Amino acid sequence: MTSLELNGVTKRYGRKSVLADVSHVFTPGLSLLTGRSGAGKSTLLRLLATAERPNSGALLWEGARLPGARDKLRRALGYAPQAVDLPEDLTAREFAMHIAALKGLSLGEADKQFGAITNAIGLHADINNRIATFSGGMRRRLIFAQAMLGAPDLLALDEPTAELDGETARQVSALILERARTAIVVMTTHLADDLASSASEVLKIEDGKIATAS
Repeated sequence: MTSLELNGVTKRYGRKSVLADVSHVFTPGLSLLTGRSGAGKSTLLRLLATAERPNSGALLWEGARLPGARDKLRRALGYAPQAVDLPEDLTAREFAMHIAALKGLSLGEADKQFGAITNAIGLHADINNRIATFSGGMRRRLIFAQAMLGAPDLLALDEPTAELDGETARQVSALILERARTAIVVMTTHLADDLASSASEVLKIEDGKIATAS
């Protein structure tokens, strides 16, 4: 079974410890991350996505330790951070195909997938428009769509439904739940209460630790 394991992971910024000796195993299904603002949810997602490295401890992808298995994990990864600098001069489709190339995907298949995903979340009519013209909600949908390319085995999603209207948020959530049937999905969201009944686990980050939410 696909797994992503944290083994005694600690992450500090200067003298501040954000995550302290965290151990947890993620397996296929939806794992919701909860906790107050600044508790370390986004930091944990960046670690899972290899955007940052821990100060100590280890991450293991399918039993293989990072950084040795980092390239293998990245090929299986879809990552949607909450804040990202998008290339303003590219169209949404050009940006998505650039991400697809970085993932080593067939551009023909990736273009087909991108069309289906953006159609499902109400962005398809704008994929040939420059990102500079996009609203906050459109950018959020684009970040989500690129993360879904290639049917990733690991999805790390930081507030993917932020800035979306209720119907679009439901469409995005439906795609997430469908992917979580076979993939590891680790997600922060303000809709945690709505998705909790469909989640494999609801985890709370508090005082640098991870615990199952009550």
